[in-house]
Amino acid sequence: MGYVVWRDWQRSAEPGAQSPDFIDQAENLFYDAAEGNMFGGNEETDMTQAASNRAAFLLMIRSAEGTAGANGYRTLFGGGLFESYADHPRQVVTALSNGKPISSSAAGAYQILRRTWDSIAPRLGLTDFSPASQDAAALQLIRDAGALGDVDAGRFALAVRKVRKIWASMPGAGYGQPEVELNRLQAAYEAAGGVVYG
Repeated sequence: MGYVVWRDWQRSAEPGAQSPDFIDQAENLFYDAAEGNMFGGNEETDMTQAASNRAAFLLMIRSAEGTAGANGYRTLFGGGLFESYADHPRQVVTALSNGKPISSSAAGAYQILRRTWDSIAPRLGLTDFSPASQDAAALQLIRDAGALGDVDAGRFALAVRKVRKIWASMPGAGYGQPEVELNRLQAAYEAAGGVVYG
């Protein structure tokens, strides 16, 4: 919980970002407790299906963020491309979203902000911004939000709710950017082999 609060506070300093929502963080803890998931989910979840759910959830995020195509892992905020996977591109791009200019350093398949990357890469020992490193970082962000156990167990809607402040395209994110409806996200997730259990 402490890291989530710190991460959201840090993210709020990014141009165009929304202030942290501490009510959302408290709600996540409530949902975890209500589901018996206080420490991140049931370890007895079928690991084969859990791996499929994780892959499908990542693809769903890429679809929602508009980065599911061939160049998705090289995408800058606004749709441009960066050249090298050596590091996060660290470019702040200003683009129109819903008719308003928004500036962001978001990049890659999961549109990870520069500051977020700089906090997570050392924790995971990531030395580049390759597709594998981006996938690992996205999974860690899901874990940090307390949603990885929900992804593994197929609690799709709850997992989306918990990560909605990480990805602007999630329903209820509230960043002033286009949000994708939950039923469309679930359709993409299931088409990629994810299973919904609750």
